[in-house]
Amino acid sequence: MKTPIALQTAVLALVLAVPAAAMAGEAKMSLHNPDKFTDIKPGNGTDKSYRKGIERAFGEELSKSAKALPAGQTLEVTFTDIDLAGEVDPVEMPGGYQLRLLKDVYFPRLEFDYRVLDASGAVVSEQKGVELKDMSYLSMGSRTASSSGEFYYETKMLREWFNKTLQPKAQ
Repeated sequence: MKTPIALQTAVLALVLAVPAAAMAGEAKMSLHNPDKFTDIKPGNGTDKSYRKGIERAFGEELSKSAKALPAGQTLEVTFTDIDLAGEVDPVEMPGGYQLRLLKDVYFPRLEFDYRVLDASGAVVSEQKGVELKDMSYLSMGSRTASSSGEFYYETKMLREWFNKTLQPKAQ
């Protein structure tokens, strides 16, 4: 007896979806005392809108990564310091804009605390004072046109940290 193609396709889709459903954690992030951060200064725009952009980019990156956690687990990250890649040039351009200059000496650095909680709220994993930095951010693994994003170097560090630190524990 032959199985209809539609039934085979539905069964295959169900089999492929089960592992994905089993891994569906979520992420929450916050900035602790951002006015004291080393460098989250915008080259242009307002401090408030730039900070929202950082929160959005970091939150999206952490949410994508957290999907690899088991269902019901939550990754909570609290940033305690951020030093973005580059430095805002103190010389203003016409129109009041300033440029963020990328040089080897202005490497990105992130400090944060994290916790992974299970569905009941119990701590599965945690660490305080995590420090990530990429001192060779300009010379190693050059950016391509597809690697766009305002906070590319910082979100790349977060992704690599998650894959190295939390991904193996989740499996």
